[in-house]
Order: sequence, then C-alpha cells, then structure tokens
Amino acid sequence: MAMGDDAAGSGVPAAARAIADAMIAWTEAGATRVVLQPTGDEPDPCGFVRFAAEQVRPLLP
Repeated sequence: MAMGDDAAGSGVPAAARAIADAMIAWTEAGATRVVLQPTGDEPDPCGFVRFAAEQVRPLLP
C-alpha cells in the first residue's frame, strides 16, 4: 500500500494518519462521502479493508 490514487488524482500515502488527515480535510471542505480504494497492485484486498477499519477509522472523529 504505497500510494492510493483516485480518478481525480487525489491519492494520499498509505499511512493510517495520512489517510485519516486527508479524509478529515476533505469532509471539512464539504465532501459528504470519501471512498478508500487500494492500489491496483494491492495483493490483499481484505487486508486493506481490515487496515482501514482497524487503523484508519479510530483516528477519525
């Protein structure tokens, strides 16, 4: 999970704190939904979901 990237090019480094900070900034800017998507070469999609749930979610308000 080196770098995520969406269709708009708003990728963030795949550290839990960086992802959470980006999600907070996007919602503060008015986003009503933020989608986390692993990179195309992610070998463990279930692990990515687990990472988001266990490491990113607890950092969000």
